[in-house]
Amino acid sequence: MPETGVVEVVFPEARLAGRTHTENRASYGTLVLRRGVRRSQEWHTWWEETRKTRRAGSRTVNVTLLDESGASAQRWTFRNARPLAYSLSNLNAVRQEVLIETLELTVGSFETSGPVTAT
Repeated sequence: MPETGVVEVVFPEARLAGRTHTENRASYGTLVLRRGVRRSQEWHTWWEETRKTRRAGSRTVNVTLLDESGASAQRWTFRNARPLAYSLSNLNAVRQEVLIETLELTVGSFETSGPVTAT
């Protein structure tokens, strides 16, 4: 997904779920992304495609932590991500709160890379 302005990320828990002959198998909890509602309908569209078809495409989702200067400091890559839930926060004009869009994803695997440096 292109830059989405996510304001909160709830990372999935990773657990060892068993062992094959050569490696430990892992199972993953869900990845939760939250952002203020924007004109882009990408999250909702992906959710709708998944809801309506059995073969909606999985995606690779990258979460990048930015440092104080806006440079990439850490990156997490989630492979085989698919929407599991989509929701909107309550709309409350009296309290002038931002309308928050939430996308919950299943993930097949994830990896992390340390500080990202420009070459």
